[in-house]
Amino acid sequence: MIPATRIRALAVAIAGTFVIGVLSVATGVADEDGPGHPDEWDPRVADLAAFVEDERDLEFDHPVFVDFLTPSEYSAATTTTDEGIDEEEREELDLTVAEMRAVGLVSGPVDLFAAINDVSDGGTLAFYTPDDQRIRVRGTEVSVGLEVTLVHELTHALQDQHFDLSDILDSDVDSSESTARRGLAEGDAMRIEDAYVASELSDEEQAAYEQEYAGELDESREQIGTVPPSIQALFAIPYALGAPFVSTLLNDDGNDAVDEAFRNPPTTEEHLFDPASYLGGEGAIEVDLSLDDVDVLDDGPFGSPSWYLMLAERIDPRVALHAVHGWNGDQYAAYEKDGRTCIRIVFAGDSERDETEMRDALTEWQLALPGELATPIEVGGHPGVDACDPGPDVDMAVRGRSLEALALPNLWGYLIAGNAPDLGPDGSRCLAGHVIDAFTYEQLTSADVEAGDDLLAEVQQRAVEAYLECASGDA
Repeated sequence: MIPATRIRALAVAIAGTFVIGVLSVATGVADEDGPGHPDEWDPRVADLAAFVEDERDLEFDHPVFVDFLTPSEYSAATTTTDEGIDEEEREELDLTVAEMRAVGLVSGPVDLFAAINDVSDGGTLAFYTPDDQRIRVRGTEVSVGLEVTLVHELTHALQDQHFDLSDILDSDVDSSESTARRGLAEGDAMRIEDAYVASELSDEEQAAYEQEYAGELDESREQIGTVPPSIQALFAIPYALGAPFVSTLLNDDGNDAVDEAFRNPPTTEEHLFDPASYLGGEGAIEVDLSLDDVDVLDDGPFGSPSWYLMLAERIDPRVALHAVHGWNGDQYAAYEKDGRTCIRIVFAGDSERDETEMRDALTEWQLALPGELATPIEVGGHPGVDACDPGPDVDMAVRGRSLEALALPNLWGYLIAGNAPDLGPDGSRCLAGHVIDAFTYEQLTSADVEAGDDLLAEVQQRAVEAYLECASGDA
């Protein structure tokens, strides 16, 4: 994926909106003897911890500290000052921005350091840190909204005690595997949070929660309003795609399947982007970039979500979605050419048809990109692209729909989750494809599918029709 290590280390925060509980990998304040913990739960969270144990079907080994912080204290805990970042890290962030401009995801000058701070502070309500095993929350009074957030963070604490989140979030794994693992952890916490709202809050409490959340959301949008949508989307991936991924596991074999995924985590972002690939045990092949004569500045897996976001900014996101679903591996590398930062990305498909589909999508994408600094290429028979950063003075005509576009793979994931138990990986893909192709992108993103409006009824009806077609083999 495009973001460099610094972004992955600070990745926190969104699932279509910001204001959410998160899992932090920042260094905690543990002493030399290791993290301490209280003998008893804080009375304000004891019942919430019991709910998490019951819903997750696991028990805490011990309570954890919960720090209730004022807004200013929370901001200090979630942000990094200029003194906290060195020149090398600044260069990494600048390189990431250049890579993102090269593929048309951002335009103009972007301060990625400031964007990370804005998301980390304004986009979050709480975080759990495995290093010191503490939960820190924004707020000193336990409102119904804060209860919901605490359930999310307590789930992370429970995950840590059973599966060692420090190992799950191992910084030595590549960026694609890291995102997939984070998606597992966040998707699990989100479903326990949702269960609490659905089963434990009265009608009056749910109304109060919705009102409180709406106010927090308005504040968050104001603070992160200057963060480019593509950067917001990259932070959102573990949440927007992690939730349907975990739903797929639950429908397969309940909490046991989720536990097994923590023991043997997903290994590529494709497992989040298309949960059927995880059920089918699909991996990835190695891809050669043929860049032997250049000094590589940055390299690694590009990842299914990054392909999708790149394409969806310029072409019909449904076309982008189908092209990326043929993923069987990739690689990217950044290098310098004629004083510009350039990037080569190569895609390997599951079949020749998949590679043709991606080749066509890249051609359409390149024609929609301003300037002449991107060129579709072939490397070892695989489709790819060479693209160079035009610099901060060129208007890349970014549509800004990256965050919104995550609605499609999110819907795809839930369609897989609901139908894979009966139809299997291929059959559920058949159904999901038929449903998404029955609507335009504008239809699927112009209304909240979860709100129970007319669109939801139409989606459900098309899913029933597609189920019969895909189950019979006539599709």
